[in-house]
Amino acid sequence: MRNEVRTTGKRPREAFSEMMVSIPKRVKTEQQSAVVEQIPAFNDVRRQLSRHRIHRCTPVPDLLDLPEELQTTLRGREAQEGDPNWNEPFVMYTGQEGA
Repeated sequence: MRNEVRTTGKRPREAFSEMMVSIPKRVKTEQQSAVVEQIPAFNDVRRQLSRHRIHRCTPVPDLLDLPEELQTTLRGREAQEGDPNWNEPFVMYTGQEGA
C-alpha cells in the first residue's frame, strides 16, 4: 500500500480501500477475519501514507513561478516522444485574458 502510494501518487484513501478489497483475493477465507483485525484503521495510517505520497507529488513553493517538472502533465511526462500527449502542457493560461 505504501509502495503504491509512493510510486503512483495514488491518494491514501484510494490505496487503503483497494488494499481492503484485495484481502479476499490474497487470504484464505478462514484467515480473513484474523488478517482484518491486524490491519490498522485508515485514520491511523493516513499520515504515513500522505508522507509517502509527498515523495511522488512535487510541492509548489511559488504559484507564479512553477517548477519545470510541473509545467507538463504526468501523462505528458510519461509518454514517449512521438505520442500526441508527449510534453502535454499542464497550465495553458495564467490569467483571465488567456495571457
